Amino acid sequence: MDTKYSVPALDRAHAVLSLLSEEPYKWKLSDLSKELGISKSTLYSLLQTMERLQWVNRDRNETYAVGRTVGDYGSAYFRQFDLIEEFRRLGEPVMRKLHESIQLARLDGSEVLYLAKIEAPTPVQMVSGPGVRFPAHSTGLGKSLMSEMDEEQIRLLLPEEKLPKRTMHTIDSREAFIRELEQVRRDGYALDHQEGVMGFCCVSAPIRSRGEIVAAISCSMPMHNWETTKETAIREICSLAAGLSTNRI
Repeated sequence: MDTKYSVPALDRAHAVLSLLSEEPYKWKLSDLSKELGISKSTLYSLLQTMERLQWVNRDRNETYAVGRTVGDYGSAYFRQFDLIEEFRRLGEPVMRKLHESIQLARLDGSEVLYLAKIEAPTPVQMVSGPGVRFPAHSTGLGKSLMSEMDEEQIRLLLPEEKLPKRTMHTIDSREAFIRELEQVRRDGYALDHQEGVMGFCCVSAPIRSRGEIVAAISCSMPMHNWETTKETAIREICSLAAGLSTNRI
């Protein structure tokens, strides 16, 4: 991996966490400094910050261990796989009812990252399998995932007023996209009319954890199925998103 844009402080924090995860409550500041080759003054500031963020804990003997926040991150990492399994379990009957493919995705910066797909046995398919990325502003999934962001957050993710078009129907103005998100908030779901891929429409709804949007699902279909399937798809996708949402995470 290219290290041109690496952040030294994060590299040092990673080294500290790696050592503490192997041997908790063994290392004092001076020991860590010698072991990792980091000056005491630099390491002191780093550990103070990591302790404030609860990345590390310090006991009465001034030794360190991995903190609660790192544990939370680890739990979140494994929970995403639980969500994928639950998506497959609950989404299969929805796919069979709609006879259309169902996708699960999360937001990664200004892009939608597809996590899983339940593929309908139809001859015409949109390319949307795990690992595929699309610009968020060009998809129903992106609209769902960004629907509760304030304007400042949106402007940080989309710094340019002019947005790139994937098709002739893609929203190409940040202000128009912000207005579209207002409609998504009111409706509770998002629509995509050939904005990401020509010939395909989709309906999407957000998945929540403790009230926060953490992922989204969508049903995509060819244009020739849209008018006859749209209303049923909206109802089924919103119901599936509610079923995948939880207050436990």
